[in-house]
Amino acid sequence: MSRNALVTGAARGIGRAIALHLARDGLNVAVNDIKRSSSGLNKVHQEIEKMGRKSVAITADVSVDKEVETMMQNAAKELGSLDVVVANAGIAQVKPIVDITTEDWDKIFAVNTRGVFL
Repeated sequence: MSRNALVTGAARGIGRAIALHLARDGLNVAVNDIKRSSSGLNKVHQEIEKMGRKSVAITADVSVDKEVETMMQNAAKELGSLDVVVANAGIAQVKPIVDITTEDWDKIFAVNTRGVFL
């Protein structure tokens, strides 16, 4: 029986590496990222399928309840079930702390903390 995983923030960096590693280990992998990263997300999805694993690319913002719910449902529907979920999506503000706005701060916590919770 195949095992299935979902990796958030999988379009590049650590998330991409995790998704590819899981696929090399024999798991089918649903990959997720936000819409503006869909090009990278589709490349990872294709790399996984070239390894002979099943994959699905799902765009969703992990800080939005309804999008997370839909993402989870679609991943489970496409792969059959989910055995592993890697909440990897995260953002940072690369600027001096005095230049970070309350909106920046709220977005960081929405993705990095609330996204993991959801």
